[in-house]
Amino acid sequence: MTMNIGADIDKNLGVAELAELFGGSPDEVSRWCAPFLDAFDFRYTELAGAERDAMLLEAVKRLEPNAVSVAGQGRKPDWEAGWSENLTEFLAGGHQLDALVPKYIRPNEVVRLFGQYARPRAPHFIRNYTKTYRAWLAQRFFADAAAIYEFGCGPGSHVAYFAETFPEKPVVGLDWAAASVNIMEAIAGHYGWKVSGHRFDFFAPDHGIRLPEGTAVLTFGALEQVGTNHGPFLDYLLANKPLRCVHVEGINELYDEENLLDRLALRYHQQRNYLSNLLTRLQELEKAGRVVIESVHRQRFGTRFNDTFSHVVWRPA
Repeated sequence: MTMNIGADIDKNLGVAELAELFGGSPDEVSRWCAPFLDAFDFRYTELAGAERDAMLLEAVKRLEPNAVSVAGQGRKPDWEAGWSENLTEFLAGGHQLDALVPKYIRPNEVVRLFGQYARPRAPHFIRNYTKTYRAWLAQRFFADAAAIYEFGCGPGSHVAYFAETFPEKPVVGLDWAAASVNIMEAIAGHYGWKVSGHRFDFFAPDHGIRLPEGTAVLTFGALEQVGTNHGPFLDYLLANKPLRCVHVEGINELYDEENLLDRLALRYHQQRNYLSNLLTRLQELEKAGRVVIESVHRQRFGTRFNDTFSHVVWRPA
């Protein structure tokens, strides 16, 4: 028998691998994510040789001056346009929940996985992985909440999932785009879930929006827009005393600069002016006795250029 030494070998994200990525236990993943484990194909192949080199070169090119757009207040019109597109498709397509997935989650994308570049077998790997992780996240951090508020909720994919999973809980989506609020109204009107929406700007929080007692807060890839300017939002949260706050974000402090892919990811993160030093600030607040950090986890999964699914979970002291 002749062996093809250079042949690609599929790997797979099973229960144990997903538990390691999420920061949970295999039992939790088996119980809470069962429908997705049965439905989705999580096979992938790690990139090697010329294909890996090409991906590294693409990452390096992204670090050149003016190669990428910069996050911040100036991009608000872009998000308004993006969520308006999701709203149009949601209304025109019979209120299908997959129409709420952000357009930047594209099929057939290379991903970062366990410190390597990987090519998934399934075209919608990122979308399906997100759904699976979200099922674990919901049960781990939100099952005991009286209400759920997602800040920077965008087109409302997470809001819809939480509302369907916990129909007894009010689920509120907040975003600086008017189209997002319109999506929340459309979700509530069609499905009858306890969903509502409000305009909210991280840079100028509306302190008139009060969190009910027992509220759990979520941000999911939303705080990347604030860069270093997370102080106003943290002040808002501290004043409202939520049950806990869960931030699923790219967290710059968790990269290892002695690792090539991590160093490139951190430089990309900085080039985009993404969320910076939130964890450091929370650690300072913990030392001052103002917050308790419940969990910090580096999730070694992300899109092509950086890891975006790490989390920090905290509550006011």
